[in-house]
Amino acid sequence: MTKHYFRTKDLVTIAALACLGALASTYLGYIGRMLGTATGIPYASQLLTGLHSFWLLLTLALVNKKGSALLGATLNNVVQFFMGSHIGIWVLPIGILQGLLAEIGYWPLRRLSVPLAMVLAGGLSSTSHIIIMQVIFHLFGPAWIAWSLGAVAFASGACWAGIFPYITVGLLRRAGIVNTYSIPQAAGELQSSR
Repeated sequence: MTKHYFRTKDLVTIAALACLGALASTYLGYIGRMLGTATGIPYASQLLTGLHSFWLLLTLALVNKKGSALLGATLNNVVQFFMGSHIGIWVLPIGILQGLLAEIGYWPLRRLSVPLAMVLAGGLSSTSHIIIMQVIFHLFGPAWIAWSLGAVAFASGACWAGIFPYITVGLLRRAGIVNTYSIPQAAGELQSSR
């Protein structure tokens, strides 16, 4: 009998959160544009960009397996594309980079500090669209503008996609909805969660 890396429960969790994230992100993109128009602040939507990565980091926290963020982000952005994302086909490479950056930020620091790993992964994954749009289209003009927007996107991701999912998993754990099938609360729990 072949042992699969992702259990059925893992795949269902990834698919469900990816679809919820795609639904939220599709409309969040348009809300972000309206925010910029209403306030007159260019790129004001960067304050909300971490909400795009929230579902991705929640997936990573609940499934707790390497590759779950990449798989979730890819599926999320494919669904966003078919739902009519405001950035069109470019949502696909952004999704792949978003998942890769979350994996790169999370796994190396996980043993040291789970909250720090979540914050770094959330911040990095939230900068994916800035990187893609600047490299391909030079959309933001001078490099200092791109770096400034990247810093705002990172801060938004650290909060909305790092701290917020960590707190959400803690609340789910206390409510008894998740137990060992979740992110370890501290490095000491890593051994017992396997």
